[in-house]
Amino acid sequence: MISAYNYFRRLRDLKNHPEEIPSVKQELYEIFHELPVGSKNLIETIIEDEKVDAAETDQIKGFIYREGHPGGYEIRLLFEIHDHVYGHNNDPSWEKFFLDETTEYFTENSNVKRKLPFAKAAMLYDQIKKTIKRIGMVSEVEMALLKKIIEITGDLIYMNGTDKRFLSGLFEEVLRDEKIDFNEVEMLKEMICQNSPPLEEDIDLLFDINLAIIDKPRDDFWQVLFVESVLLYMINKPSEINNKKTDWLERKFHRTTEKHQRLTPEEIELINALKQQTNEFPPVLNAYWTEYCQ
Repeated sequence: MISAYNYFRRLRDLKNHPEEIPSVKQELYEIFHELPVGSKNLIETIIEDEKVDAAETDQIKGFIYREGHPGGYEIRLLFEIHDHVYGHNNDPSWEKFFLDETTEYFTENSNVKRKLPFAKAAMLYDQIKKTIKRIGMVSEVEMALLKKIIEITGDLIYMNGTDKRFLSGLFEEVLRDEKIDFNEVEMLKEMICQNSPPLEEDIDLLFDINLAIIDKPRDDFWQVLFVESVLLYMINKPSEINNKKTDWLERKFHRTTEKHQRLTPEEIELINALKQQTNEFPPVLNAYWTEYCQ
C-alpha cells in the first residue's frame, strides 16, 4: 500500500503543473509498475475530480482491504484523499467510511490503560498538522474522529502519562491564524475537561492561547470554557483558593499586563467570578480586581 500512498502524493503534487503530467505520468507508471491499473485509475479520477462519490467509496474500501486489515499506509492514504477532496461535493458514504476506518485504526490496540499508543498519537498529530496546512483548519470529520478516540480510549495520547506535547503542538498549528473558532473550542473542551479538576499544564495552555488571541476573533464559547476551566482548577475546597495557586494566577496576570498593559476580557471575567465565589479573596488578586475590573 505504500505504492498507492506515494503514487497519490506524487500525482496530486503534479496537479498544479499540468504541463508536466504527460511525461511524469509515464515515469510514475514505471516506478509504480506493481500498482494495479484499476487502482491507478481510481487515484487519477479522484485527483482530477477532487471529490469521492458512492461508487468510488466502495472502490476505495475494496482497495485498502485488498491486502488484509488496513495498516498505517492505508490510513495515511485515506487522510491524503480526505485533504484533497475536502469541501467538495463528496457522497456522505465517503466521510462515514473515513471516520469508521480511522477510528478503528487508532483505537484497536489501545493498551490496558486505554490510552492511545505513542506511535499512533504521533501519526495522528502529523496527519492533522498536514490537514491544517492544506485546508487551514481541522475538518469536521477529523473533529468527530478526535471525539470518538477520546470516548473510546479516555485520552488522546500516552506519552509518559502526562506529557501534553500532542495537545500543545496541535494548537500551535491551529492558532497560527491567531483566532479561535467553535470547532477549536470544542476540541479543547473534549481534551482538557476530561480531567476533573483540570491539570495545571492544561490550564497553562488555555492562558497561552488566550494571550495569543488577544484582540483577535474568538467564538463566544471560548470565554465560557476559559473561565469555567480555570475556576475548576483554582478552587480546591468550597470558596477557598490556596496560596500556591494564588501565586500561580498572579504570575499569569502579571505576564498579560506586562505585555499589553491590561488584562484580557476573559481574565477580567475570571477575576469577577473568583471574587464572587470565594469567601476570602486573596489581596494580590483583589489588587488586580480594583485596577482592572471596577
